[in-house]
Order: sequence, then C-alpha cells, then structure tokens
Amino acid sequence: MKTLKYIPLLLLLMACHQQQVKTTIVTDSTKVVTKVSSPVDTNLITQPCAVVIEPSIKLIDKVKKRHQNKEDYNTIVDDNVYYMSQSEHYLDSVKAKKVERDSEGAITFKTLRGQTYVMKLDTIFFGVMLFNGKGKPIMADITDLQADYQKYMKE
Repeated sequence: MKTLKYIPLLLLLMACHQQQVKTTIVTDSTKVVTKVSSPVDTNLITQPCAVVIEPSIKLIDKVKKRHQNKEDYNTIVDDNVYYMSQSEHYLDSVKAKKVERDSEGAITFKTLRGQTYVMKLDTIFFGVMLFNGKGKPIMADITDLQADYQKYMKE
C-alpha cells in the first residue's frame, strides 16, 4: 500500500520531462507501473548526462520470485521509488541532461578522448549512472545522489 502513494508523485515528475514515450503496464491486479522511455537512440552516450535506469519486466519478475514475501518486495520497491523520485528531482533542479533506460542490454559511453566504456544494465533494479564525458561512468548512490553528482560531475 505504501508503494501506491508514491506512484502519483513519480508520474508527475516523469510527466515534466520532454521527449518521452509512456507505456502503462499492469504487473498484477493491484499495481500499475508506468514505464518511460526515450524515443531517441540511447545506446551510445557521448555527452555528460545522468542515465536513469528503471527495472525491465523481466527483472521485476526475477526480483518478485526472489522475494516471495509480498511485504518484503513492496518495501524494496517503495524505497527504490522514493529514492529515484528524490534523485530525479535533484537532477531536474540542476538541469542535468537525463537519459532514461530500462534495465536491459548494455549502454556504451564514449569520452571526449575517444575511450569507450560498455556498462551492462541487466542487473540494475533502480539506479542512476553518471557520465561526465571525461572518464569512466559511475553508478551513483541514489540515497545521496547530490553528493555523488557534485563530486563526480565537477571533475
């Protein structure tokens, strides 16, 4: 039940971002998950940005099976949705470029010097990956995104 109270906030924050395609997916009879994806190719990142990663249906099912206690699963989702909401709010406040991806496949980052880094997304349930355009991208701590953003993106 706690999860449902954050869904309107999450939907509101996602609705403010431009260039998005929304798909509503019913995961069971009580929950509706809204997935947002970008219509542009996001497999190659060449500019500084934050990659906002949300779970794919495949990963959601895998996590549900691992946590058969529905209350545990709901707590995990509730916490992650809250911290992702806070993270996106912070990214919006600093006007950071955001790329939104499902946790499927991989994403390639190319630095100004031509170095490439391939990062797999298959195991990331919820998360934010930061890329400053100069070095290897990092997986930020969504519980304190501001600190990671300020430290890494200012390098």
